[in-house]
Amino acid sequence: MLIIALAFASGFALDVVWAACVIHVQDKHPISAANTSVAIYVFTLISTVLIVDKAVAACVAYAIGSWVGTYIAVRRKK
Repeated sequence: MLIIALAFASGFALDVVWAACVIHVQDKHPISAANTSVAIYVFTLISTVLIVDKAVAACVAYAIGSWVGTYIAVRRKK
């Protein structure tokens, strides 16, 4: 159960960080954009490990967290 919760949190964080990265790029903040780019890479590694381990429930939780993260990031931007 812990892996599913961590997968959800990771998917959520990925999309929040992704939105932040896009904002940093648009605002021409190269250091912040580069830092968030590294965070995106780390969260992507987590999803890759979940897929390789065939942790289907965790992959689903990651996808749901990703959806929620994008929804909140875009809604907050309004």
